[in-house]
Amino acid sequence: MLKISVIIPALNEESHIEKTLQSVTKQDGDYEFFVVDGGSSDNTVAIAKRYTTVITSQRGRAIQMNTGAKACNGDILLFLHADTLLPGNAFREIRKRMKDDTVAGGSFYIAFDADTFILKGVSFITRFNFRLFHFGDQGIFARRDVFQTLHGYKEITIMEDYDFYKRLGNQGKVILIRMPVISSARRFVKKGAIRQLLINKFVVLAYWAGMNIQTIKRFYDDMR
Repeated sequence: MLKISVIIPALNEESHIEKTLQSVTKQDGDYEFFVVDGGSSDNTVAIAKRYTTVITSQRGRAIQMNTGAKACNGDILLFLHADTLLPGNAFREIRKRMKDDTVAGGSFYIAFDADTFILKGVSFITRFNFRLFHFGDQGIFARRDVFQTLHGYKEITIMEDYDFYKRLGNQGKVILIRMPVISSARRFVKKGAIRQLLINKFVVLAYWAGMNIQTIKRFYDDMR
């Protein structure tokens, strides 16, 4: 049986991380998981320690995920955001699909914990396996040897998940598991769904146009 290693980068996620960890512990088969904390000042670490090992890391999602990956010995690495819940049979489905040796990795599609027309539209789009629409909050997974071949995530301040998913496709098939992970809609609620969507699309287009990563990050931070 393929062993799955789950890496959860976290920073001040006390309001969400427990449900995420519980969604991992409900999975079946051989697995391990780690929370990689980037310096939380709330109760994130205390909550996580009730469920698993916590690794302390320099702050930065890409850095944290690479740090976590180094501690893993599973056949498959699954990178899960701290505010995202796995479906109950997620591991079973990953193992089934990864029996195909030509598959390098993949992701799930996304649904949200808020039921609005716009967010339903976002979820619908991610049901199609177009790399343009896939980000880290969809639960990206990859074979560990492929991850190592790619030297992990580029340690950039934004778009690290998008960049990795694009490079993953050069190593084999990238699949979409058509069952949803449930992600927090807090950014959409805080900023307004349409505004957040426009920000997201600008960031993607800027990345594709070759805009400097730091410039994109400054724009994204200014829009918070």
